[in-house]
Amino acid sequence: MRTASKAIARLEEIAVERAGSGAVDIAVHHLSAPERAATLADRLRERVPGIGEFHVSEVGAVIGAHTGPGLLAVVVSPR
Repeated sequence: MRTASKAIARLEEIAVERAGSGAVDIAVHHLSAPERAATLADRLRERVPGIGEFHVSEVGAVIGAHTGPGLLAVVVSPR
């Protein structure tokens, strides 16, 4: 069984891997989890050297209806 902390650590690892060393924009999305999103965002800021724009936001009702509270997601977009 995977714990929430292990899942978040894995999400962080995937985001760092996908970002690589090039210039990227990053967004961290959450649903009713602003503290966890802020912690993840801080860790990504420390680990990804080529960040341009960085956003943290709460997802809307349509996505929220399908995922539920506690959602964390990361978008990595090459610049």
